[in-house]
Amino acid sequence: MSSKPSANECRIAVSSMGGTLGSKVGPMARCTHFLIFEGSPENYKVVECRSKGAPDEKGPNAAQNVSKMQVGTVITGTIGPRAYKILKDAGINVKAGCSGTVADAVKKCAAGKLKECKGATYAGKTI
Repeated sequence: MSSKPSANECRIAVSSMGGTLGSKVGPMARCTHFLIFEGSPENYKVVECRSKGAPDEKGPNAAQNVSKMQVGTVITGTIGPRAYKILKDAGINVKAGCSGTVADAVKKCAAGKLKECKGATYAGKTI
């Protein structure tokens, strides 16, 4: 019996250093935008990261915000332990250690080339 993925599983959020497909994938704590993809790499919307101006707790604040966007997967450069826990507790898959453009990261994810991370990362290394 095959199961149909839920709508959330088909939604992907990418932490980005800008609001375009050509922007670089950014770390969760320093991203300026999230690009939210639904169903295909051509169907996306841009959401400004509300925690970018916060004096501290930027990573956890960004994770809290993105967890409310009903996504199944987050693609990011790096992620700290508190932000990682927030996303995992919300049932969101985290694919960290990503680099390059948002467009490249989404294509790799769609092709199954990005691995789910098992914990917080810094510079692509699990701690």
